Amino acid sequence: MKPFWEKEEASPFTLEKIDEEKIREAEGRLGVALPDTYKKLILEWNGGFTVRNAFPTGQPNSWAEDHVQFDHLRGIAKDDGIMNSSQLSDELELPEGLVIISGEEDTWIAMDYRKTKEHPPIHYFDLEMGVDFKLADTFDDFIEQLYTAEDAMVEVVEIDDESSELYISREELELIFERGDLRQQNLFKMAHYPMEDIEEIEWFFDRMKKCIKQIKDQNVLYEAATTVHSILLLNPDMPRNDRINKELQEIAEFLEKSGESLTVLLGEDIHPVKK
Repeated sequence: MKPFWEKEEASPFTLEKIDEEKIREAEGRLGVALPDTYKKLILEWNGGFTVRNAFPTGQPNSWAEDHVQFDHLRGIAKDDGIMNSSQLSDELELPEGLVIISGEEDTWIAMDYRKTKEHPPIHYFDLEMGVDFKLADTFDDFIEQLYTAEDAMVEVVEIDDESSELYISREELELIFERGDLRQQNLFKMAHYPMEDIEEIEWFFDRMKKCIKQIKDQNVLYEAATTVHSILLLNPDMPRNDRINKELQEIAEFLEKSGESLTVLLGEDIHPVKK
């Protein structure tokens, strides 16, 4: 099998190491047989970022015209990873019988057990576009077709000011904040929002703070925290005043209370006054 896990990068999706007995217990609670390849991958590394980040499809979706994003695989733990699939399906109003293996906000990938208890096909759910379509007949087929799409990468990189297509207008950003739509492509754009005018900066961090405080999913919270952290790293000379520092302090304090170690660390770095 090709290299699968991106083990060098810290991930909120990586759970405690698991053994075969705990996997059997998980199958019993889920009432399904998990694919053998999935179990082998989870025994090696219990969830996390993946080396390849995209799956090809001819079905246009809210992510891209020719692929869907797949940059992490959920692992197994009590009330975490794939074990919260039922609760997550209820919250998202997805069908029963899914074991959700990846996704965030409006786009999700799942093993589809609606018509079977073993050897499930892999389905994609796009809540924004209201579509549900099959990606692959089996988990093995799905894994074999994964590849790396450069536009699916969410690394924050230095870009030339001329690359205006990577920037986002205030109007577009306001709409994202109103919807709480913190998918990775939107967070990527946020990371490159111009941080030059002090009134714009005040507005941005006020809206970001309010949006972050509404996040319920710890994985999405981590990604949002990473974006704020990246903005500060990319803009070391960003103008600041007491109001901006207050917004950053409130964001940092909220992240520090999350209980997730990686998110807490980001909160500590974002804190305008080192404690």
